Amino acid sequence: MGARRSVDGPRGAAETGFVANDVDLAEHTKWWLTPNGVPPVFQGRKDILVETQESTLSGQAGAVSVNKVIKVLFQDYSQTIINVDFDPQDASSGELDQQHEAPPRTLRQDELERAYETYGMQIAQAINGKKESILGDGTSHGLVHELLKAHPEALGPIGTRAFGALVYSNMANAATQTNDEIRAGDIISIRNARFQGKHGPMHAKYSMEVGKPDHVAVVAEWDGTKKKVKAWEQGRESKKLKQESFRLDDLRSGEVKVWRVMPRSWVGWDNALN
Repeated sequence: MGARRSVDGPRGAAETGFVANDVDLAEHTKWWLTPNGVPPVFQGRKDILVETQESTLSGQAGAVSVNKVIKVLFQDYSQTIINVDFDPQDASSGELDQQHEAPPRTLRQDELERAYETYGMQIAQAINGKKESILGDGTSHGLVHELLKAHPEALGPIGTRAFGALVYSNMANAATQTNDEIRAGDIISIRNARFQGKHGPMHAKYSMEVGKPDHVAVVAEWDGTKKKVKAWEQGRESKKLKQESFRLDDLRSGEVKVWRVMPRSWVGWDNALN
């Protein structure tokens, strides 16, 4: 029994600038013997997406060996891939190694537009006409999971933190980044945000707090002149789907990000789960 380390793998997040790095595989816990088991360091984590593939090889005299590949995707879309080879009849067996992959490169605008045509347009159409419905479990994240059920080849959310390729990022209006125009069907995530400004014909002052700690919605409409996102949301004020507007220039604290739903192949994963 022993742990093999990837000789060409990165050495740690500080050196590489991304999340995936060597972790304690905790071999003594035999976590791979449980269905969908992961090393203890990943158990119960809400900020990762984990998939497991398992294959069985039959050798001579009925000997069987099992290979498990556990892929752990982090919120920056870097990933750790753990390989385990073991004999299910021999609890002491187990050869483990871990490798790490950098996040995909930043996409060009034309690539982001293509992804929008693949998923965003269909998501926007699917949500139209569902006003006052309750999708999934009625939470904001349940809304996204429900809409993605129709697209098994699309990459699912990473916990409550990341939803695809980054289109727009706004940190309390101190730092903003735009990679493509915000489009209907994109996912907007709001964390610990306070919006404050004036709206309406009477320029009435308003203040609203959103996403304590996390809220997501689906973009319905984007007004670039007013920097205003109309979005379909549920699970904040009620479980029923409704539209809400967010003026991005009015963001005073917290963060707003807009994501483009991407195919699984973007991170090198098979098109659909087996």
